[in-house]
Amino acid sequence: MASAYPYISPSEYADYGIPTATAAQVDTATRLANNFMGRPEGVLWVPDANGFPAYMAWKNPTLSQPVPQGIPAGQNVVVNIPGSNYGLQNIGEIVILDRGNPAKIEACNISAAVPGQVTLQNVQFTHGSTALDFGMTICDELPLAQGRTTVMMTRTPLAQLLSGYGRYGYGRRGSEFSGLDVASNLLAYVAAFGGPPQWTQFPLTDIDVNPITGMMWCPPGLLLAYFSDVRLHYCAGWKFDNVPLDIKQGVANLVATANSACIGPSFKVVKAGDATLQRFGNTLIDADTQALLMPYRGKMLA
Repeated sequence: MASAYPYISPSEYADYGIPTATAAQVDTATRLANNFMGRPEGVLWVPDANGFPAYMAWKNPTLSQPVPQGIPAGQNVVVNIPGSNYGLQNIGEIVILDRGNPAKIEACNISAAVPGQVTLQNVQFTHGSTALDFGMTICDELPLAQGRTTVMMTRTPLAQLLSGYGRYGYGRRGSEFSGLDVASNLLAYVAAFGGPPQWTQFPLTDIDVNPITGMMWCPPGLLLAYFSDVRLHYCAGWKFDNVPLDIKQGVANLVATANSACIGPSFKVVKAGDATLQRFGNTLIDADTQALLMPYRGKMLA
């Protein structure tokens, strides 16, 4: 079945040179384009009930946790999920509620998590029997370089930063006077209490980010010390009406190339008698189409 979030609508097929294309062909070409751009989540975001970016259109939930008893509106809403095993690594994650109901879709931040229970920082709408959909946003967990306060987000343009958390980690060798035992620094004081480093939320209003380049200045945490790592959940890309024309044309080129292939796309060399047919490469994405899509590739390292 074709996706509900294509990059080219049927009314645009002729404009991009694929008048006889089917929705399934455009869907397949879009997936190939997403793969080449290193953006399996795609470049389209889906709005919440208020019209703000909530999650990425081409993402599938990593976990869809049913909540039969419903979820009330309010601050710091506790959701009991017997048998679940949530913990520190879920703090800061964004879950989507009522994904199938456009009038109630919202993205909620998990501010606390223990086995059998999560706390949602803010719930705007009252939800009946629904599900917590995990993994629907982009998540970057990035180290801050020593002595620096900025990170580079892996996807651009930034549409909505949904949560930001930081934590302190162990310093690099050479950054301590004589090891942790005698070091007099913030980490030594925090580490004395034991346990893994805690993720601490920082106000999104305190950051400074360039939505085009993805360069973000991170605010300090405890005692104005800068974090070792930050974890960001966000949406990046465009609404359908604003998808770059180069991406649309790149998808159309893939459809046209697939339709013009005399045999399947996976061959390299075919021989019949004295005739030999050899492909120019092992991919449908030719150099011209790659040039169209290249500016929108995600960054592997930030």
